[in-house]
Amino acid sequence: MASTYQLLEKAERLELLAHQIYVVLAGRFGGETRELFRRLAAEEEQHAARIRLLTARYRQDRKLVASLAADTTLMDRLLIEAEEALAAATAGAWDGDPKAALLGAAELERRFSQAHAQALSQDAHPDLRAFFEQLAEQDKAHLVLLQG
Repeated sequence: MASTYQLLEKAERLELLAHQIYVVLAGRFGGETRELFRRLAAEEEQHAARIRLLTARYRQDRKLVASLAADTTLMDRLLIEAEEALAAATAGAWDGDPKAALLGAAELERRFSQAHAQALSQDAHPDLRAFFEQLAEQDKAHLVLLQG
């Protein structure tokens, strides 16, 4: 179990890794595929910024999160998967195959949405839980975009 602050740090890191993956993929493809990856990179960067703002907000009101514990097992696994996906994209694993890159990114988004949805216990503050549910929904929207 991790503190809510540790969960938020991991969630931000996951968003930043997704951003980096999309930046790398945008640089590997052209046309509509490039533009889609650029758009997703910008949105993931925005998600990370929102998590930083949320962390700062809750730091001022410790009673909302100090006693909560979160299970980060899934998020920890996804961080490893995201790091591996970034390394693969950087190494050119999907070069020349935009369909494979889109499918790989879609699978990551599907898994990210699960992590966000499961990140907090039902005991979490409703605003915090709603925030992660919203991130999960945005990841699902990314999935729809990637699947065309």
